[in-house]
This record gives sequence, structure tokens and C-alpha cells, in this order.
Amino acid sequence: MKYFLWLLMLGLSQRLARGETNLPPVFTQTLNNIVLYENVPLGTDVFRLEGYDPEGSGVTFGAIGSDHFSVDPVSGNITLVKPLDREEKDSLTFLVSIRDRVDPEGDSEKDNVVQQPITFIILDENDNPPEFQKTPYETDVNEDAAVGTTIFDKILVKDRDIVGDSLDLKCLPQEQSPEACSKFRLQLLKREATVLTAAVVLNETLNYNQRMIYHFQIEASDGLHKTQTTFEARVKDVQDRPPVFQGSLSTVIDEDSPINTLVLTVHARDGDTGEPRKIVYDLLTNPSDYFLLDAHSGELRTAKPLDRETLEGSTGIISLQIRARELVNGVPSDDALTSATAKATVTIRDVNDSPPMFNRKEYAVSLEENTSPGTPLALDISVSDADVGVNSKFALRLEDVSGVFDVEPKLVTGYSQVNIRVANGSLDYENPNQRKFIVLVIAEETDTSPKLSSTATITVSVLDANDNKPVFEQESYSASVSEAALPGQYIATITARDVDSGSYGDSGIRYSLSGTGAELFHVNEQTGVISLANCHDATTSNRRQSRRRRRRDLSDEEEEGGSLEMLSMEEAVDHKADTREISTEPPVQYTLITQSPPAPIGTAPATATDRATARAPAPAPAPSRASANDDTAVERTCLDYETDTTYFLSYKATDDNGKGQTDRVSLRISVTDANDSPPVCESPLYRASVDEGALVFDSPLIVKARDADTMSSISYRIRGTEQVEGIFDIDKETGQISIRPNATLDVTNLKSDQLIFVVEANDGLFSANCGVNITVRDVNNHAPAFDQQSYSAVVEENSEIGTSVERVTASDLDTGKNAELRYRIQQGSFDDFGIDERTGEIFVSHKLDYDRRNTYALQVQASDQGTPSLTGTATLTINVQNSNDKDPYFVPATQHAEVRADAPPGHLVYTLIALDPDVASHNALEFAATDDITAIDREGKELPHNERFKEYFDIARNGRVLVKKQLDRSLFAVMRINVLVTDSTAPNVQQGRGLLIIQIIDVNKIPPRFSAPWSAEQPLIKLQMVEEQPVGTVLTILQATDEDSSIGEYNITENEYFSINHTSGAIYSITRLDYEAVKEVKFLVTVSDTGVPALTSTADVVVDIINLNDNEPHFTQTDYYFNITENSPRGTVAGKVEAQDGDVGVFGEVTYTLIGENDKYFSIDAYTGNVMVANASILDREQIKELTLSVVAQDKAPATVQKSATATIHINILDVNDNAPVFTREMYNSTVAENAAHQPPAALLQVEAIDLDEGLYGDVRYIITGGNEAALFKLDAQSGIVYPAQSLAGKHGVYNLSISARDTQGSGTMESTTRAVITVMQVNRHRPEFVIPALYNATIEIPGDIVQPDYLLLTVKAMDNDSEENGRISYHLQVNNQNQQENTEFKINEATGELRARQQLNRKNRANYDIILVARDAGNPPFESLRLLTVSIVDANENRPEFPDASNPYKVSINENSGRDVKIGHIQAASRSKHNRDIFYYMLLGNEDGAFYVDKITGDIFTNKSLDREETDAYTLYILASIKADLHISEEERASFSIKTLNRDSTVAKVAITVLDVNDNAPEFEKPIYYAGVNANAKMNAAITQVNATDADQGKNAKIEYMIVASNLFKFGASKSTGSIVPSPFAISQDGRITANTIMAEYNQDRFELEILARELEQPQRSVSTKVFIWVFDGTQLVRVILSRPPEEVYQEQEEIIAELRNATQHRIIVDEIRYHLDSVGRIRMDWCDLYFHAVDPQTQQIAPVDEILKDIDRNYDYLKDYYAGFAIENVVPAYIAIVQDEFDLAVAGLVALVIVLFVGVISFIVLCCCLKHWNLSVPVETRRKEALIKKQIIEDLNTTENPLWIEQKLKLYEEQELTMQVFSEPDHISNSEAPGHLDHHRSSLEQVHHVGQTVDNTYATIQPRNNQNRLTGGADGGSLRSGGAASAGGVGGAGLLLARVDPHEFADYATLRNNRAPSLYEFTGSTFQAPIRDGDDAVAELI
Repeated sequence: MKYFLWLLMLGLSQRLARGETNLPPVFTQTLNNIVLYENVPLGTDVFRLEGYDPEGSGVTFGAIGSDHFSVDPVSGNITLVKPLDREEKDSLTFLVSIRDRVDPEGDSEKDNVVQQPITFIILDENDNPPEFQKTPYETDVNEDAAVGTTIFDKILVKDRDIVGDSLDLKCLPQEQSPEACSKFRLQLLKREATVLTAAVVLNETLNYNQRMIYHFQIEASDGLHKTQTTFEARVKDVQDRPPVFQGSLSTVIDEDSPINTLVLTVHARDGDTGEPRKIVYDLLTNPSDYFLLDAHSGELRTAKPLDRETLEGSTGIISLQIRARELVNGVPSDDALTSATAKATVTIRDVNDSPPMFNRKEYAVSLEENTSPGTPLALDISVSDADVGVNSKFALRLEDVSGVFDVEPKLVTGYSQVNIRVANGSLDYENPNQRKFIVLVIAEETDTSPKLSSTATITVSVLDANDNKPVFEQESYSASVSEAALPGQYIATITARDVDSGSYGDSGIRYSLSGTGAELFHVNEQTGVISLANCHDATTSNRRQSRRRRRRDLSDEEEEGGSLEMLSMEEAVDHKADTREISTEPPVQYTLITQSPPAPIGTAPATATDRATARAPAPAPAPSRASANDDTAVERTCLDYETDTTYFLSYKATDDNGKGQTDRVSLRISVTDANDSPPVCESPLYRASVDEGALVFDSPLIVKARDADTMSSISYRIRGTEQVEGIFDIDKETGQISIRPNATLDVTNLKSDQLIFVVEANDGLFSANCGVNITVRDVNNHAPAFDQQSYSAVVEENSEIGTSVERVTASDLDTGKNAELRYRIQQGSFDDFGIDERTGEIFVSHKLDYDRRNTYALQVQASDQGTPSLTGTATLTINVQNSNDKDPYFVPATQHAEVRADAPPGHLVYTLIALDPDVASHNALEFAATDDITAIDREGKELPHNERFKEYFDIARNGRVLVKKQLDRSLFAVMRINVLVTDSTAPNVQQGRGLLIIQIIDVNKIPPRFSAPWSAEQPLIKLQMVEEQPVGTVLTILQATDEDSSIGEYNITENEYFSINHTSGAIYSITRLDYEAVKEVKFLVTVSDTGVPALTSTADVVVDIINLNDNEPHFTQTDYYFNITENSPRGTVAGKVEAQDGDVGVFGEVTYTLIGENDKYFSIDAYTGNVMVANASILDREQIKELTLSVVAQDKAPATVQKSATATIHINILDVNDNAPVFTREMYNSTVAENAAHQPPAALLQVEAIDLDEGLYGDVRYIITGGNEAALFKLDAQSGIVYPAQSLAGKHGVYNLSISARDTQGSGTMESTTRAVITVMQVNRHRPEFVIPALYNATIEIPGDIVQPDYLLLTVKAMDNDSEENGRISYHLQVNNQNQQENTEFKINEATGELRARQQLNRKNRANYDIILVARDAGNPPFESLRLLTVSIVDANENRPEFPDASNPYKVSINENSGRDVKIGHIQAASRSKHNRDIFYYMLLGNEDGAFYVDKITGDIFTNKSLDREETDAYTLYILASIKADLHISEEERASFSIKTLNRDSTVAKVAITVLDVNDNAPEFEKPIYYAGVNANAKMNAAITQVNATDADQGKNAKIEYMIVASNLFKFGASKSTGSIVPSPFAISQDGRITANTIMAEYNQDRFELEILARELEQPQRSVSTKVFIWVFDGTQLVRVILSRPPEEVYQEQEEIIAELRNATQHRIIVDEIRYHLDSVGRIRMDWCDLYFHAVDPQTQQIAPVDEILKDIDRNYDYLKDYYAGFAIENVVPAYIAIVQDEFDLAVAGLVALVIVLFVGVISFIVLCCCLKHWNLSVPVETRRKEALIKKQIIEDLNTTENPLWIEQKLKLYEEQELTMQVFSEPDHISNSEAPGHLDHHRSSLEQVHHVGQTVDNTYATIQPRNNQNRLTGGADGGSLRSGGAASAGGVGGAGLLLARVDPHEFADYATLRNNRAPSLYEFTGSTFQAPIRDGDDAVAELI
């Protein structure tokens, strides 16, 4: 063993020794600085690595970190694989490796690898051309530049190569500047191997007029390569001539010319015409600063009013020195070559321009209120006029709206003192309008034109006195407080108002309270706040205790006497009852209700409510009565509602701090109740009854509970079973119980007719339960129902009478009498059967006879005893059984049956059919099979008799044939069985025979099969379909086969994509398929065969939808907006675009590309859509601010189906700070006097630097960086204006300032500097300047009412720019034009300027003091300055701003459509106190639509939207002026404003805004089409029709002109126009009236289509057109409508009449004329009119014949009759009738007339005798007169020519008879004394006649009474008409003769018709005639 271990250790040591001696390989070469030229071609082996392994194993080579070279691992050759470029990198270093191989089989981890760097040195080749730097090269050169001048020295050329020839330049002339290389030469400045600099030097003189621009090419060469660039030299004109004035510089102007009047225009031009500079103008001399000269336009205008009187001398000439200067670098130059001066003279023409002047503009004075009239005001007023003569005469007057004051004298010449007196009435301080009066004194010239005037303002302040007592707003007050309130509880605040001021007014009012119980309340004497006092002190405790005891005693008494207790209450809810039934058991049963015994003292009695609610959880525990009355339990309250509910107190207010006048009011304080009592049911149990099925109770069922607490609100809810709550509902507030709408009450479903439940009454804290018992009464709502609807019975023919046949029974779900039933036979018994009415048993009542009737169908009725009685019916069929004497027989004798071969044993095959006339039931027949059974096999061969045949079928006694044994169709296919039928009821054997043939039907066993690849084991069919195929595309046609039958049909499971043809098996699409919506469709298909039974096979169909590229990419935005900063480096992301494609897969993958002219500057990530900078050279905001790109999104589909979309990218280049500010001048100069103002500082000069950046980066700030060591100057950092920082007095000299400009508001990195030279000139005179107060008219306000003596009001401070004594200032007050240190009220310190009060100042005595401050220096001579100071003792109530009456209301106007933010006006309010300068304006009313807004500070009014005058043409705005800077006005406050109040409020401005019209609306015609007609006989200028167009604009913008554009002619019968007639046959006036412009006869029966144009007269002359259709007609084509109404009424209803006629005739009705009616005797009736129209066929556009229209009207009479009455249409006739007269002999005519007269006379005599015989002689004479008049009227109506039916017609014989009979037939007896009550007796007769008449054709005149049932009466006897008259009426016209008195009330039915006009009594039925009722007729007896 030891030996083995030793050998093992020896082997391991040898192996380790060999591993340690494996040395790494080594390179044999030096690998540093291998030289290569940069033009070495690719693929060249540039070096070979060599090395070896000390062990002699093979080595391999490699390279690490090089992309230019590759190393062959075996040979070690290094090959160039990427081009070299020395200019990019002049040396390359990387690692090469050598590896040995320890394991000869391959690489292993034990191999040694040695790495060593190798370096290649790249040598240069001349392979790069020279490059110009900083191109393009351009410069400007002045034309006077000297030869040899270097004009450009920035040419720089670089060559990247270090080998090659030296760089050189060459000038190449261009075609446009051939002499450029001779004018300029190139001068080399520095030449090196790779860099060359050069300059361009002027070689010859330049001339701007010869050439302004030179171009030439500069070529750079390195000996091998050349490069060119362009140089441009621009020649600049040199300015060397001053400006030249042009035109006259003298003018004349009136003295009264207004400010800004143009005096003259100065013109000057630059003397240098080559490149003239802009000229600016200024005034060197300007006496009195009268003029302003526009520096650019040269317009000289007046700067202020001219005053010729102030000029020196009397010539009126002003001389001005005007200077014109050229702008050099934007700055006016003062050089002699760039400026010129000229003298201008202005002569002022004198006018009367000196008005009268007051010695002051404003005066102020105070007066006590109630000052007596005539008192003069303490004012020093004088007035004078500087003019003389008539120009100095003027009158004085006051503008005093109050009329309180007067002025004297009235007339003045030159000068006068003025007195103001109190003139009328007394002054009242409490009247706000009399506290201060602002009176305007006007002095106006009397004899001049114009009359000059001036004004002065007098402010009169009225002082207050205590002359008013406090006043409460109400006569009495009331308040309330809860009895549970604690001391300190707030009750109310009651204040009074006192119109006096100060302590006399509101601030001095003190309040107090008195009366019984006043000690319970506390009132704050100053604020009037009333609260509950602390009543628990010793003085009130006893009274509170006694009241509380009284309350407890009363409560105990109430509880003892009134509390009820419910002793027992149990629930009886049947939880096991069916939930569908309504429980009728009461959930709570009240057994006894008694009074409860009195509770022990100190405990609260338990109420019934408490115990009723004990079972249910209480809402919250209520405090017990004991705890409520326990004084130590809780803090006691001061009030007790049960003791005192109301306190009546006296409330007093006293002013003057309780010492002045007093006012009292009554105060009622009500104590409100607290919720401390539970509710109590008014009745413990409520009862009600209701019918089942009812929806409401018989009387309302209301549960009421009462609560002793008045503040409690009781709510009710039902507590019962779910069934009860599902039936009943309760009103939570009233407690009324109702039946739910969807609930039904049915006693049938109830166990009892009573429903008992509980209603809970809850007041929020306590509750009580009230019982409810509802009885449901049964209602007979169920009809009896028989147990069976049909019964059948059999009775023997020989049954005895009384034999019971059947018993029918019925039931009724109702109860009581409603369920008691009675039976009876309704029909079908033929008296052979009867029924017991109570039992329903039917019995034989007569002998039956089978031969007479063998079947009876009885209808039996059961009726209940309810009201109303309900019934139910059933039928009973009774068969009479005959005697049995006939054999039964099979029907048919041979019967067939089929049975399946697989039918199981017991299967019913057939039921034999047999008949027996003797038996009534099939059950009496018995069937059986005989032994004679035969069979036939499948081939039709008869089989031999076999006993086995009996084993297969069994025939039961009832005839049912059953399978007895499994059938075998292979043995037999048909079996024939002889059958036997036997009458089992026959007394002897009666049988019949027949044959039953049973066919064995083969059974279908093999199902159909689909074609491959379908199989039963894998029933799957896979299909494909391309998406977006049209509906109906066939997917496939299924194929299936069946071995034992044919294919029946194919079916498919229902799906939304495919359907199948059931016959062919074709599967087709029923909707379009979208791959993106569905990628696969699965469904089942089945195929069934025709075998029995039909077998089916099923296949799972999977349809793969093939994708198409059918969706285009779409971007999320159509436009993208990105921001990117300028100078952004390449690769900077500007933004991201995104597009989506609805397709999937590669069709839905989107890539992006950029297109457009700027696409080279940007790139886009093709997949992410990130847009990045590709070339930053364009990102210079100063050059371009925005770029536009187009991005294209494409899907990855093949090119043929690829889709794309584009979007626009807007790239906004943001600014960066890359430009330094540049000053406009290198040096700025200014000269200033040493007295230049520095408070406020005067501008000395302004520097300006321009920064091309924008925004913050371009915002330049300035700072002085040097030369201002004494801090004499300051520089406005923003404007660049240099101001004096301190007084320059005594600091004269020259100051050089260094000024720096820095961007980014002074914090940027870019800056530039300039110099400013300021020369301070010495001045010898200065005036003191006030510092405090700074304003010339300053005001200081001292708050309060009293100012104490020595109070410091102000420290006056002034400064003097002089030094030493000249600058020492003393302060004074000016009193009577003398400087003093004090006056009566104030004093001032001479040295310090402290202004103090000298005595006590009281605002009540005087509120305002005006003093003059004097600041005087000690110079020689001394100078002084004055300041007017107003000292006001301020009360805040005096600062109310007001609008002046002279300008309120304001009136402004604005054009409509002016846009938004247009200023339309300005309002200005002034504060009563002149010290308040801040006024703010707020809109109150009139701006509801937000059309305007007001500038809160300035009062400027602007538009807030574009206005439309046609919508609103005027606005009235109410604008409030207020001193509040932030005032909010709510909508409720706006709604409460009164216009009347605002109109009287002087703080509210009324602004009336008128919206002026702008022509912005086009005209519009009233109708799109007009229809008219013109008579062919019309003359020229005959009116045809009128069109009307309107323009919504106003004034001249609404003026319209009409013109006929086209007159298209349509010949008679033509459907196409022959063209427009020129000139037009028609003319149109400017009011739209169309007239005939020619004779229309030539166009008879033609029609015209006119196109009418209406156009505005004003620009832009909008227009609109309409069409007018005109028919040329003949007079015989018109129809006349006679109306009993005046024309003006018919005009109003013309359109409605036309519409009804159009509906009746189906023609277009065109009204041609409406004129007054002319009756038969030629009289014009002004109350009637005739309407003429013609009708046009809408199809043919031709005028319809008149007779056709009349027939249509007659045909639609029933439709039109009501409209006839409403429109008062009396007749419709032809308009014109051609009467044809036959010529005959006059003698014959005379003879005929004589015969007729004689005949009529005889007939009349006979008739008269007959009438006298039968008439009643007592008829009044008046009646007979009326009858005669009626007859006469009838005859006149018959003779009229207005009825078309009686004109131009040859009446038929029977028609003449009809008319004669109707006219001359009269009744036997006429009486006008019949009472209206007899109408009914005659109505039937009249109706009978009327109805008979209706059967007659009414084509002709058949006059019938209208609504005769209500209007006509008969004879006195009450009978019918006379027989003759009745027959005549009935036979001819259907109308009888009847005289009736018309009851005026009978026309009331027509009161609702138009104009309340009753229709005519008689009218045509079917025609157009009506006989009108005449006014004044009291009876009508007309039969025509």
C-alpha cells in the first residue's frame, strides 16, 4: 500500500514540473512606429507579425481594438480594411496577440496569450483642397475711400494637408463686374504651409454713381487642388451736402385757432441725392412755446391757445428759427454738412378772445342750516373783462339747480364786486341735497359774437343742528327665543336712525328696555343688541322657582287626567304563512285601554306611547321629566314656554348720548317651545273599510297624532308585515293611508277580511304606535266558473221523464250572496230537458225520439246573486242512444299501417277503426285477429302461411295493434292480418270483418359523411378567407355523401359572419370581415340525410381571416408644434410624432421619414418618431424664427400596397443669449445747466443699445461703470436716461461717464460699453423748490372732529439749488399778501417749517382751511415760491363721488360690428371731498348680455364684443362711482336695484349708447315666388302686382332699388320658355310695383316668368332675387267671389280664403282684384266686396276653365260650407257673362206680353180669392206687409244676374216647375205668435221632408234650411205641413215651406266663427247660392 502511494505522488510531482516549464510565446519584431501613407489602398498587407513558442508548439495571431486593420491568425499578415485619413488621425495604436497551443488537439485554457501594442504612423498626401473660412466675404466701402485703403482683411484659407505647394490666391473677374479685379487687388498678409491670410485693397478710385456693387471670385490653390469663393464690395454714398429747405415758410393764422391747428408744413431734403438721409426737424426758437413741430412730418401746429395781446408790439408777428438735420446712424447730426436752419414767420390775426375773468376759480363758504333768506354769503368775489367797449360788457347769472341762491349785480361793464345771497327757502342739513351746494357763477358777454364767458365755482357747505329725533324703521318689532336658551343668547338687534350727524345722529343714540319681564333681557345701549339676561340671581330666583312649580303641577294634572295606558299588546305574526298571501292577523292586538294611575312624585309617568314603543328600539333616549325639573341636574334656563309665551316690552332710543330727543317702539319677544313631549295618537285604533280591488278608501283614512310641543314635526310610517307594507302606503307628513297603485286587494287570497297593523308617529325624538284595522269588503268581481267547459252524456231513447242525465257544477271565488249560484239552460234543450236551478242536475223533461233528434247541445248558464249579477256558461252534449240492431263494420274495410323495423315490443302500430250505427261509444266494439295471416317479403313475393306470423303483432280488444315481438324485415316486409270487430252490447252476435295491411319500414342506420379531410374521428374543416370581402362571398361549398339515403339539408350554427345554403351547402359571408376585429371565426355545420330517422353529421369549421393592408396610418395630430433652442447641437430631440395603423403585423408597423425643404436640417428616428437636429446651422433665431417640416408615416407593407400619411411639424426656434448689446453711438454728448431739475430729475441724455435677442435675453439694462465718483448722475437702468442724482449747483464742468449695457435684465454675460460726455454749465439764479408739500394744490386730511392747539399738521420743506445764503430758506404764511409766521388758526416755524394749529379746531364749526405757504431764500434779490395748502378735518361720510349733472346722462354712439375692446366713451366722477383722488367705477345694470365693460380706474367704456344693431340698437348702462377699490355686487343686489332710484342717484352715471347702423345685411323678399295675372286688355302702366323686399339695416343702408333681370315668355301650351323678352313687357317701380310696359293683347293666354332683383343702393350693393309668374288672361276666365264683408277685412284673410279654395279645387288660386260689390240695381255696397281670381292647373300651368272650377267648388260644398259661413261668402259666380239676345219682332213681343199680363191677372185673382177663403183674418197688417216684402225680395233675387246657375242656361221643364213651385207655394196657415217651445212639434215633419229631399240629385239649385232642427217652427196647430206643400217640397227640392220667427239665441252657436257672424238661414246644398239674412228681419218666409 505504501508503495502505491509513493508512485502516485511521484507521478503528480512530475506532472507539476512539466506545467511550470511551459513558457509563453514571444514576438520577434519591433512593433513601434510602422510608417504608412494615407493613400494605401484597401486590402494591402501593411505588415506581418512574426513570433514563436519556446516549447516549439504552433502559434496564432490576433488583433484587439482596431477597426482599420485585420490580422490573419495563421500567417500574421496585417491587412488594411478601412481607408486611412491623416487629417482625421495621424497615428493608430492597437493591441496584437500571439497564442501558443499546449494541447495539440485544440485550444484550451492552458494556452499562453501574449498581447503587445503596435503603432502605425500615417504620412500625409496632398488629397484635400484648400478651404475658405468664415465665408461669405462682403464689405462696404465709401466712395471717397483713398486708393490703397484696405477694405477687407478677413480672408482666411486653410489646407488640411501639410504637403504640396504653398497656398496662393488669385482674383477672377465676373461678367457683371469685369473691372472688379482692376479696382481691387488681393494682398497677402501671412502665408504658411497650411494657412494663408489676405486682404482686399482699393486699387482705383470709386464712384457711387457709376457702380454701387462689385463682385469677383477669389481662387485659392495648393498646386494641385483649387477652391473658389465670392467677394462682394458695396459702394456707399458719402454725405457731404446739408439739407435744403423747400417751399414758403410764412403763413397767417387766427388768434382763436384751436390747439393742434396746422400752421404750415416744413419741407427739406438731403442735399445728397445718391443716398439721401431722413430729415428731422426741430425749433431753435419758439416764443411763448406757442407751437410744436413734428420732427418727422415737418408739421407746425399750435401747442396752446394763441394770445395776440401778450405779444410784444402790435404787429402780431412771431418769428421761428427752424432747423433741419439729417439722421446719421439714426441720430440727428449737428454737423454743418448735415444740418441747416431757416426762419419762418407766423402772423396772428386778432379776434375777440378775452372773456370776463373772476378773481378766483373756486370759492368756499359755510352756513348754518335754517339760515334765513336774504343773508349774503361771506365771499370776496370780483370779476373783470380785459377787453374794452362792447367787448367788456357782460352779464352775471347762476347755474343753481336748487334755486337757493341769487347773484347781484346782473349786468357789469369792465369790473365789479359780486354778492351771493340766500334767495329762496330754508336750508336743511338732513336733506342730502342741501348739505353742500356747488353753484356755478357765469359771466357772459352780451354784445359780442361769439359771446365769451367764464365761470367760477362756489361751494356752500351747510352745518348741522340737532333738530331731528331718532326714528325706528318699524312701528313695532318682534323677536323669538327658545325656552331652552341660556343666558347671553343673542335675540335680536334693533337700531334707530337719526338723520342728524355726530352725537346728534346715529353715533350718539343710546338704547334701553322697560316693561314687565324686562329684567330677563339685556340690551347693549350703543349697539342695540338684545340678549338673554342672567336671571339666576337672588332677585329673580324665587319667581323662577314658583313659575317652575306651577308648571310642574299643571303637567302632573294633565298626565293624571289624560294619560292612557295599554295594558297588554302581543304580536301575532304567522312567520310560517305563505309569503304570497297577505296575513290578516293583527301584528299588534290591543286588549284594553285604561287610564293609568298617577305616578309617584318625582318620577315621570310612563305613557302608553312609551310602552307601545318599548319593543322597538327607540331613536334616542329622551330626558325624563324628573331630570328636566331638577334644578341641580343641568344649568337652568331663564324662560319657561308653559308659563310665559310672550313678553311685551318698550324699547327706547335717545340721541345726544342719551340726553337728547327720544323715540319709543313696542317690542314683542316670543318664547318658542322645545321638544320635550312625546306624540300621542288621537285614537288608539283607526278603523276603515274598503272594497276589494279598490284603489282608494271610501273616505280618507288619516292617522293623527298630537304633540304638546308646537315646534315638533310628526312623521308617520307603517310598521307591519311585508304584505301589509306592500299594499298600503302612508303620507309621512299628513298620516293619510293610501293603497299603493300596483297593489291589489283580493279577499280570495286573504285568510280574513280584516288587515290589522301599526302606524308609528315620530317627532324626531319620541314615537308612538297607532293601531289600524282595515276591513276588506268582498266585491262581486268573479264570475261563476264551471268545473268543465263541456260535458257529455248519453241517454236511452226510452228514458222516463225525470231521468237524470248529468249534473253540472260551478264555483264562484266571491263570498256571501256574490257566491250564491243559480242554474238555467240558455238554449239547445228544445224543451226536452230541464235543470234544477240550485243543484245543476239536468233531467229529461219530455219524451225523447231518436229519429227526431239524436244529439242535443245544451248551453248551461250559472249566475250569482251579486249586483250586478255575473254569469258563466258551459256546454252539455247529450247523445240519445238508439236500440242496437246493426252489425259493426270497418271503415275502410282494408286499412293500412306502417311500422319501423326497429320498433320495440309494445310499440303502438295502429288503432283499428270501425263503426256501429247502434252504439254511441267506440268502447262497445271489440277487435280481434283471425288465424288467416299472410306476409310478403322485401322482393314482393308472397310467403307461405306460417304460424310464426302470429307472434309478431297483437290486436287488443280496443283495436290497438301492438308490436309483440322484435320485427325482422329480412323475413317479411308486409303482413296482412284479417281482423274481426264485435258489438259487445248487442243482444246477439253482431260482427264485421276487415283486412289490416302492415308495411315494415326499413330503418336509416348510416349517417352522412363530409368529404375529406373531414373524418368522424377528427371532424374539423379548416378554411381561409381574405378580409374585407363583399357580403355574399362564397367561402366554400360543402360536399357530403350517404350510403343508405340521400343528402337532406345543410345547417350552420348561428353566427354574425357566415350563413349557408341549406340545399347546396355553399357557405357565404353575411357581413364584411375585418382582420383587426376578428382573426378567426369558428362555427359548426351539420348535414342530415333523408332517411328515417334522419341522421346527421357535424363538422367544426375554423376560418382563418387573411390580413390585408386596408388601414392607412394616421397621426395623433394633424399639426405638431415643437420648441427648440437656437444653436442646439446635433442630435437634440425637438419632439416626438406618433402615428397609428389599425392593421396588425407588418401592415401595422409604422416608420417615419421627413420631407420638405428643411428636412436636411433635421432627422427622425424611423421607429420612435423622435425628431432630432441633424444640421444646427439653421438654428439661428435671429435669421429664422420658425421652420416647417412634413413627416411621412408609412407602414411596412410591400410597395404595391403600402399606405402612408403625412403631418406637418412646426418648429419654433427659441432664443438663447448669443448676441451682445450694441450701442447706437460710440459716444454720447449732452450739455445741461447746473440748475437742471433733479426732483423730479430732468433727463440729461439717453443712451441706447440694441440686442438682437428677444425676450429676457434682449432686455438690456444700463449701469454707470466709471466717471461718476461724485455720484452726481444716475442712470435709469431700463430706459438708459441719465438724470442728475443730486443738485448740480456749483458743480459745473465736463464729466466723462463710462456706461455699460448688459442683457438679460442686467444679469447676462453679454455686455458692451460706451462713453457719455456731460457738460454742466453754471447758472446764477435759483428759486426755492418745495419738497413738502410737493403738489401746487396740496391737501392734508386730519381725521376726527377736533384738532387740539399746537398739533403738528405738517413739516414744510423746501430746497434751493443755490449755495450759501442764496440757498438758505425761511418759511412763512401769506396773510393779506404779507409774509407772516401765524394767522388766526395756524402758525409755522420760520426755520424748521413745522406747521401747527394755533388754536382748537372743530370740524363742526369749520372743516376746511385754505392757507398759502411761502418758501423764501436769502439771496439778493430774494426769490420765493408759494404753495396752496388745504387743511381738511375729515369725516368719512363726505367722500362720496358724484357725477356732474351737466354730463349725466352721457350719450355716446358706436357703429355696429366694431369689434371688441373699442373705446366708445369716458365718464368722470368727482368726490364731494376734493381730497379724495381715487375713484373706481363698477357696472350695475344694462349690461346683462356683457356687451360692454368699464375701466375700473379711468372710467373709459369699451366694447366687450361685436355689436349687432339689428339685435339691439340701444343700451342704457348704469355705472356706479365708488371710493372702494374692491367692490363686489352680487346678482341678488343687482336684481334689487330700482331704475327709478338709480336715475336719481348722483353716484350712478347713466350712459345712453346708440348703436349706429352699418350696411351688413342683404335684402330679403317677403315671398320666394309671386303669382299674378294681367288682363289681355290691360293698358300700359296698368298695375299687376307688387313685390316687397326689406333690408334689416337702417336709413340709407336700407334703401333698395328693384329691377327686372329677365322676362321669360312661355307661349300658350308650351313647357319651355322662348327666351327673355327685350325690352321687358313689364316695368317695376322703386316701391316694387310691377306694371304693364306694353299692350298685353299680343300675349293673350301666354305666361311670363319674371326674375326680379332687389339691390341695395349703398355699397357693397348686396342683392337678392325672386320670381314672379304672370298669366295673361281673358276676362271670361275669372271667377267672382261675393262676400258680405268690406274689402279691408277680406284683404286680411285673403291668404286663408285662397288656401281653402286651393284645397277644394286642387288648383293654384291667383287673386287679381278685390273691389266693392255692385248689387242688382247698380248700387255700390261698401260693406260687401267682390274677389276676382283665376285658377291655374299646377300640372299644365294653364288657366283652368271657369265651369270646371265652379263644379269643383260645388263638388266640395260639404267641405266648404263652414268656411263659407266663416268668410261670409255669399256666392261664387263667373266674373263676366256674355248675354246673347235673340232678335224678334217688337209687335210679337208686345202681344206676348199682353197675354202674359192677362193670364197672370186672372191667376192672381183666383189665388187671391182662395187665400182670402183660407187665411185667418186676424193676421196683423204688419205681418202681411212683411210677407209681401219677403215675396218681393224673392222675386228680386230671382231676377239677379249674379247666380251662374240662372244665367245663360235654358232651363228644363221640370227645373222651371221646381222654381215655380218653390216660389209660389205657401202654407195653409202662418202664425208669428208661436212660442219657441213649439219648435219640437214641427221639427219631425221638417226633418222628414228634409231627409226625403236628400235623396234627390242636388246638382241644381236645391235650397235647404241650414241647421233647420234648431231654427224653424210650424203652424199653430202643431201639425205637419200642408199636404200639397209637403209633396211639392219632398218631390222637388227636399225643402218645405215654413214661416218661422228666428230666435236670436239660436245663432249663438256661430258666435265662434269669424267676426261672430251667423250664417244665412237658407243656402244651397251642393251649389253656391245662399239667400242672406237681412238686418232687421224678424221672420223669414222664403222658399225659392
